[in-house]
Amino acid sequence: MMTTTTIGRTRHRAARLTIGCLLVWALVSVPSARAEPNAFEKREIEAAALEAFRTIVTLWREELYFELYDLGSDSTRARVSKEEFAGRMVRLNWVPEGELNPEFLKAKFRFRTMVYVAARIRYRDKFNPES
Repeated sequence: MMTTTTIGRTRHRAARLTIGCLLVWALVSVPSARAEPNAFEKREIEAAALEAFRTIVTLWREELYFELYDLGSDSTRARVSKEEFAGRMVRLNWVPEGELNPEFLKAKFRFRTMVYVAARIRYRDKFNPES
C-alpha cells in the first residue's frame, strides 16, 4: 500500500518529468535565431509550444511512452534508454485524464528557445480508477 508521502513523491517526479519533457520539446521544436522576435513571431512561437505541450499530454494520457520518448532531445535520449523511460512511465500511478481546458492553458514567451506553459491537468489513478 502506498503512503501519502510515496504518492506525493511520485506526483512530484511525474510533474518534473512532464516539465522536463515540455522544455525539451520546446527547445527542439522552436527554431533559434539571434534577433528578438516581433509580436507576431512571439505568438507563433507560443502557439507551437502549446501544440507541443498538447502532444506530450496526449501521448502520456494514451500511455504511448515510446512515442513520447522519441520527442526528447538527443542528449536526453543518450542518458536514458527508451526501455528505461517507458518503465518509469508505466510505474507512475496516475496519468492525465480528459482534454486540456483551453481556459487554463497559457503560454508565456521567454526566449525563442524557451516558452513557459501553465496548465491545469486532471489526473486519474491508472491502477485504482475508483479513487
